[in-house]
Amino acid sequence: MKRENEFRYSKLANILREQILSGYIKPGQFLMSENDLCRHYGISRTSVRKSLDQLMKEGLIVKKVGQGTIVSPDLVIPNTKNKVLRIFATSPSHFYEHCMPIIIEQFERENPNVEVKCLGFSSAEFWESVQASMDLGLQPDILLTTDRHFDEIGSDIDFIDLKEHLADSYEMLYPRLKTPFLRDGKLKGAIATFSPVYLAYNPQLFRKHQVPEPSELWTTEEFLQAAKRLTMDTNGDGIDDQYGLTLSSSLGRWPVIALQNGADFKATSGKAPLVKTLNLIHDLLYRYRVATLSPRSMLNSEAYVKGKAAMIMTTSIEMAGWNNVMPGFESKVASLPFGERMGTLLIANVWMIPSASNETELAVRFLQKALSPEIQEKLGKAAGFMSALRPINEKTWNKSMLQSLYMNEDITEHSYFLYELFGDFSLADDMESEMQLFWAGLESADEVADRLLAMMSDRS
Repeated sequence: MKRENEFRYSKLANILREQILSGYIKPGQFLMSENDLCRHYGISRTSVRKSLDQLMKEGLIVKKVGQGTIVSPDLVIPNTKNKVLRIFATSPSHFYEHCMPIIIEQFERENPNVEVKCLGFSSAEFWESVQASMDLGLQPDILLTTDRHFDEIGSDIDFIDLKEHLADSYEMLYPRLKTPFLRDGKLKGAIATFSPVYLAYNPQLFRKHQVPEPSELWTTEEFLQAAKRLTMDTNGDGIDDQYGLTLSSSLGRWPVIALQNGADFKATSGKAPLVKTLNLIHDLLYRYRVATLSPRSMLNSEAYVKGKAAMIMTTSIEMAGWNNVMPGFESKVASLPFGERMGTLLIANVWMIPSASNETELAVRFLQKALSPEIQEKLGKAAGFMSALRPINEKTWNKSMLQSLYMNEDITEHSYFLYELFGDFSLADDMESEMQLFWAGLESADEVADRLLAMMSDRS
């Protein structure tokens, strides 16, 4: 994993460098502490220190013993005669890291008098960072966020209607994706990339242990049999260290099982589908012991990419990140086998242009380039990202894969963005807190289902 560690610290160095050179952190100002940088960007102290060492070599920062790290007081940021297009993005983000360089390179080539500057802000405090930046006089021209951040937009920032500006690409969207980012009939967000949550598997492990690879419409029982055969003690110490599935307790993943079983997280859907879902989860974790569990704060893809789990619920965005960090890593897509209903979760990265942008015309032109068929096809082939434009996916990906992702002529009606499913993210957060004993195997499916349904009823 040497290359991945190098990638992590160079990524943080790039973010801090841009924050300094853009003027967001000014000469003489302190950077966040090493502990805060570790927490905000989800990387180790070793990676943080390597990032800071790199910036010190470049003369951008200096360390003050016992106080922290500051931007070099003598740093002079040269003025540019070019127009500057400023983009703020959530970080970490696979799309930001792997697709933005492709889009920017093409845009700057066609617009040689324009310089695109990107600032990455911690996802946990994105809107606070955007507001703080604007208070300091740094006005973003474009925002690149997640679907959840889009839903959390406050009333302090307004965004232009993109529908007319992006009419050509809007017509090519999957019909299901034409409405989620409308507000009062106005298109406030344009999808940069999206993905359903689906099941991925490691074909090398299936072949190594002579387990048949998933068929196009395999059943829950066939999935369980495969998971059992792929769970084992590989080093002879009496402890299973390879599992059929790595499962996350995050609401960004396990509700897929509920959707497939007819539970839509409304009190009206009844108790039976939810109990069936929760029992299946306990089967995987504690009755059959064929799944390893990661906490809700992480998706535990590391177990999968290191060959410690044969299957994982993931997205094309996450998978593209693996492929770009670890070229040659083999992963295939299987149909979801958890229930009879064709339902799953959706996630997206979303473009927005603030009404207060200083370069609205340039920002629109950038989004038109980013969403052009030419660039969308390039992002699919070069970086592995799905497009919201149906013709591009049909050209880039094979029909069988699109069927496994529930993306044929349209996206299945039972596929939802999290904010569509829960309406209020406080409900999702409260549900996660209520399920801690369940995930530890200390509460039955029946017990926790009663409490979750009561919470849903109270919010309805």
